[in-house]
Amino acid sequence: MRFFSLTAVALCCVFSTIQGLPFKPVVKSSEKKSILPTCSLCNLAVSGVFQNFDIGLTNEDIVDNIALTCISLNLYDEEICRGVATAAIPTIRYIHSNSLVDPGNICGILMQEANCTFSDRDKLEWSIAPSLIPKPEIVQLDSPSSDASTIKVLHLADPHWDPEYMEGSNANCGKPLCCRASSGLVATTEDEAGYWGDYRKCDMPWRTLENAVKHMSKHHSDVAYIIWTGDLVPHDNWSTSREENMLIHESLLNLVKKYFPDTPIYPTLGNHDAHPVNTFAPPEITDQELGAEWLYQDAARLWTKFGLPDEVSATVRHGGYYTTLVRPGLRMVSLNTNYCYTFNWWTLSSIKDPASILTWLTKTLEDAEAAHEKVHIIAHIPPGNEDCWAIYSREFKRIINRFESTVVAQFYGHTHNEEFKVFYDQANATRPINVAFIAGSMTSFTDLSPSYRVYTIDGERPDSSWRVLDYSTWMMNLTLANLKGPTHLPEWFELYQAKKEYALTDLSPKTVDGFFSRMLDDDALFQLYFKNYHKAADKIISKGCDEMCRTNILCRLITSNIAERERCNQIDRKILEEKDLSDAVAL
Repeated sequence: MRFFSLTAVALCCVFSTIQGLPFKPVVKSSEKKSILPTCSLCNLAVSGVFQNFDIGLTNEDIVDNIALTCISLNLYDEEICRGVATAAIPTIRYIHSNSLVDPGNICGILMQEANCTFSDRDKLEWSIAPSLIPKPEIVQLDSPSSDASTIKVLHLADPHWDPEYMEGSNANCGKPLCCRASSGLVATTEDEAGYWGDYRKCDMPWRTLENAVKHMSKHHSDVAYIIWTGDLVPHDNWSTSREENMLIHESLLNLVKKYFPDTPIYPTLGNHDAHPVNTFAPPEITDQELGAEWLYQDAARLWTKFGLPDEVSATVRHGGYYTTLVRPGLRMVSLNTNYCYTFNWWTLSSIKDPASILTWLTKTLEDAEAAHEKVHIIAHIPPGNEDCWAIYSREFKRIINRFESTVVAQFYGHTHNEEFKVFYDQANATRPINVAFIAGSMTSFTDLSPSYRVYTIDGERPDSSWRVLDYSTWMMNLTLANLKGPTHLPEWFELYQAKKEYALTDLSPKTVDGFFSRMLDDDALFQLYFKNYHKAADKIISKGCDEMCRTNILCRLITSNIAERERCNQIDRKILEEKDLSDAVAL
């Protein structure tokens, strides 16, 4: 998801990767390979871009050269090459011209998982003032009785509606997004895009999303409210516009309201919902061409139109976040975690605590604690993810530690996969304190079945924990749906229920941590999680999951700050030792 001479190659590589386009070098065979940019290649790219600014090249000059190099290397066609560069260069120039970035720090942020070095990491450091209110004594909450009241909550993640999706178009086009009239000639019938969608690099047609929401309204009419964790816009990163993004935003909200007219919707913004993609400038950037004010103004207009109270408008317009009371005793906090996204150009700058969002979060949780409220946090990008800046993740984790008795659940999307993420105590790294629930995508991009989630949550009663008690994931099989064609509606079915599937007594932090420990020693259990992680995607499951794959998936589950790698290193050593032992026995 991540441009003359060797420098031009490096620039193409890094720019395309940041924008979500795989870098493809020229190869003589029909097979196209991908390479990830290395730290040295990244640093070469950054140096090249900034030198071009310094010697006085205009944005148009730089875009022209990038496009020429991109095309000559057969990376992508001119539309994509020029579109990506045109969108990115103005923001990068502003950050450079206003001395908001140290070039030697950029690759350390962009490629933090690769441990690239920093020229001066201290320039990037910031921290949130901790709460001055002493942390209350931790009280272990008992599970509610079997006859206690509960509520159902619907979670929609990453629909990525593509208004240009066209049945029968080229689904194997070689571009970052296919299944459009512009996707080129169809070579074989196998390359034709299906009626209901396609497992290849394609987003969702309207009819499939409407069918999904209609199905939800019939089978889950009892949901108390809906959480919607962003990414409504398709993956055409090179050709988005503000106008189309706003149209998609409003159209999809209208769709959900059509089938759930009286059900509250609590939305948040995804990285694809901005234009240019991923670009979320902090409020102090008032340049109308570079700022995100247009997006926040539109979100405030739509979200209050569709049911949020007017009181949320101020913080939505400021930075795309808000809080509101859902029920007596339960507060919703919607965060804009796109401010932590390492592929948001503004994250590379020296701006601290963008939009004061974590400072605001601390005060909001203090107020909730004083009012004896429990809090659910919703956002798009999970803190601790490899593409969420480590400093932001660290500060967020400290806040969760301080308010572990107030924040009882977190809900995210972004990854398109079915995941847990466990948060651990700062003082005792083995004590689990919180669980984030990451839902799979409604889009099939890429090789994944469309899905949604329904949570069962401790309901309204005195001293309710408001914790997630269970959840079920529902999906449809696009292959079967397309075989039956337009005369038959897709069949949605329950893929799994979490407690039953994984033999869990509950979904508390302690129990989910225990589930992680069991998977370390029980490969059959891990393979079950792996299947559901990819929503039973045959193409992915059939490839299996080797030692590196297993390490990465388990590491994601227990990582809330990418900079803290010791437990991941322990997982890696354990799995490799098991492999060595197995290989020795086989000999």
